[in-house]
Amino acid sequence: MRGALARLALLALAGGAWAGGALAAQRSAPLPRPAYDRCLQGASTTVAMTGCAQAELKRQDDALNAAYRQARAGLTPRQTAKLTAAQRAWIAFRDAHCASMEDPDWGTMSRLAAVQCLIDTTAERTSQLHEYPPTLER
Repeated sequence: MRGALARLALLALAGGAWAGGALAAQRSAPLPRPAYDRCLQGASTTVAMTGCAQAELKRQDDALNAAYRQARAGLTPRQTAKLTAAQRAWIAFRDAHCASMEDPDWGTMSRLAAVQCLIDTTAERTSQLHEYPPTLER
């Protein structure tokens, strides 16, 4: 819980306008992140916080890749092509959206806000892929 509060505090520091969206993203984050929370608790500089965030992004990216491989398993070539196209479009969106969170005029915390956006968005997509393919029976 303390780690979640630390993340929220970091996001609030990143800028008032962005913090509202960040709070919504934080509420939708599907999984607790204990290693990330512990790392942030020990971080006292923006550089250290960014290091924590980069390590968490790597964990989330690994989980995303595993979920994507699992979602592709057993699909027909047509289904695979559709999922691949969707995933490529999603990656382009995620990267552009989260890059928009960072600007030198907004200070060094905007870099952390951009990485946090990548973490949250990637975790959300991983959850979506765990529910793939969609069925009416769910």
